Amino acid sequence: MNRICIASLFALAAFAAVTACEKAKEPVKLATPEPVLVKTGIDNATFLWESVSRADSYELVLDDGAPVSVKGVSFTFHDLSSGTEYSLKIKAVAPKDSDEWADSDFSEPLVFKTAGKVVLAKPVLSVADRSSGEFTIVWDEVRNAGKYVCKLNDAAEVETGVPCFTASGLSHSTEYTVRVKSAPSEDQLNLFIESDWAEIKVTTTGVTKLDAPMLSSSDVNPNGFTVTWPAVNYAGKYNYKLDGGALQSTTEPQAVITSLTASTTHTVEVQAAPSDAQADNYEASEWASIEVTTSDLIILGAPTLRTTSVMGIEFTIAWDAVPHAARYMCSLNDGAYTPVTGTSRKFEGLTPETAYTVKVYAEPADAERITYANGNPSSISVTTKRGPSDDDKDGDLSDFEEKPIF
Repeated sequence: MNRICIASLFALAAFAAVTACEKAKEPVKLATPEPVLVKTGIDNATFLWESVSRADSYELVLDDGAPVSVKGVSFTFHDLSSGTEYSLKIKAVAPKDSDEWADSDFSEPLVFKTAGKVVLAKPVLSVADRSSGEFTIVWDEVRNAGKYVCKLNDAAEVETGVPCFTASGLSHSTEYTVRVKSAPSEDQLNLFIESDWAEIKVTTTGVTKLDAPMLSSSDVNPNGFTVTWPAVNYAGKYNYKLDGGALQSTTEPQAVITSLTASTTHTVEVQAAPSDAQADNYEASEWASIEVTTSDLIILGAPTLRTTSVMGIEFTIAWDAVPHAARYMCSLNDGAYTPVTGTSRKFEGLTPETAYTVKVYAEPADAERITYANGNPSSISVTTKRGPSDDDKDGDLSDFEEKPIF
């Protein structure tokens, strides 16, 4: 009986050993690769991932589609839809018939989006030629455009492969609207989409309205300014009005406005008019207007004061001339201002050893007050010298300080 038990124990031990060995030989899963998005295009996307040890290949699945087997560590998907979101997962594939290694798990889905299609630029339109019954619109070629779609008013669309459009059989003196947009060629539809409409209005000749002047101001000063504008085609003269006043005319593309008041706002209206020779073909433009404010009055400079002599009962103040000053106003100890036409003023009858304050400011001529204003006052303090003492007799003023100071 004991021999049977011992034999059974040996059999169980052997079975356990075989089972443990079989478990040790179960294949090991490869590490899971992690894809990295390198770049996306309108219809493509490129991915990289680190090499997985002992991987024979990699399997990529895009949006649960058919698996794609890749030997390397990068792959580019083509023929994708633009501006579309996708999901990518990847796993490492073990060598075929390997008992030691098994495929890895799929990576977490990597969500990405392809770039959208590029919108073509709008054409920049201009009029190349115009007559009573037709006109031609031109524009620079638009990059990547395979054609252009043109539309006159509400007429049917017309395609052209060149950057120009001619409309004919039109009514004279009539405004038309032309719209043009860039469009891709058939083989570029997956990359580009057509532009927005560019628009231009054109009036056929006949009695054509001139373009309104484009106004700007210059030379603004306290009593005037100049309004200028680029010359208008076919204009023989320009009419203008100041603040809705009398009509004036000039053949030059400018109007010089004078005799105004400082710091005031004025409105100037300008109209382009045809010459007499072109009166049958053109009519005056719409009025263009501009508001201009005259500048503030120019404040005269402040005099720089100095003493030229100081004595016991008098002293003299001098200064350099101030540009545009016609006279100077002087005040002693904040008393009344008195005019001086020169550049110095002598004060007499003063008290010895006394401090005085002199203020001086410049004034413009009355005729220049539309441009210039009184200057700010300058001040200077002066103390008179010591006078004669009580023991001075017989006109002996030896201690009376009257030496001029320079």
